[in-house]
Amino acid sequence: MKRLFPLLVLLLTPLAGLWAEIPDPPSPPRLVNDFAGVFTPAQRDSLETVLVAFDDSTSNQICVVTVTSLDGRDVSDYAVRLGNKWGIGSHRNNGLLVLFKTRTGEEDWIDVNIQVGKGLEGAIPDVYASRIIRNIMGPHLRDRRDDYWRATTAACEELMKLASGEISEPRDGVDEDEDDVANAIAAILTFLIFAFVIYRIVKSFKNFNNRYGGGSSGGSSSGGGGFFGGGWSSGSSSGGGWSSGGSSSGGGFGGFGGGSFGGGGASGRF
Repeated sequence: MKRLFPLLVLLLTPLAGLWAEIPDPPSPPRLVNDFAGVFTPAQRDSLETVLVAFDDSTSNQICVVTVTSLDGRDVSDYAVRLGNKWGIGSHRNNGLLVLFKTRTGEEDWIDVNIQVGKGLEGAIPDVYASRIIRNIMGPHLRDRRDDYWRATTAACEELMKLASGEISEPRDGVDEDEDDVANAIAAILTFLIFAFVIYRIVKSFKNFNNRYGGGSSGGSSSGGGGFFGGGWSSGSSSGGGWSSGGSSSGGGFGGFGGGSFGGGGASGRF
């Protein structure tokens, strides 16, 4: 038995090293984990509230992590290991991780990775994760702007839209110009159909009045409010962003659900 012990240690040491430099999951659990200290307390709490509300309403989890070192690992490898160790997302693998390695004296650059859980890879293809980093986060990070807050909130806002199906991205093999033309044609056809329906409604209404003489003053007062009025204006209140979006969630983050990652997503350096 004494001879077997050193052999077991030798065999298990590489396995332990898989998680050695990866931080443990936070306790109590949080979706915003600013180990590098780039956010103010108010910013952390505001973003946490929004992400908890998004988790509550969609079950999709977006976790934000900032670190000062990757311990010699590639940022994508580090993100995969961290996401799997923490179990970000649920058993449906619907987690998203936004990881920053901040600028330091020894490594004077910022590494960014958006890690997409296997269950969301269809909604957020790698090419779009790359565009979020390059076009949405990049302006706040490149040229030493180092505005982590705006880069993070802008990225999370776009990821929430994609993960909840509010917007979609053409998949690989679909030419974007062709897709734009198809969308334009669909919009024109929709408008023509809508105009025809309105024309028929107005014509039927006039025929009804002409046949029965039912007084035009009463009908016009109710027409605008029911079909067109009211409904759309209330929707804009939900788009208030970070100041009030998740204040009603109340109970806080309940914890990660055992999600896994396979390397889907993208990385960038600034």
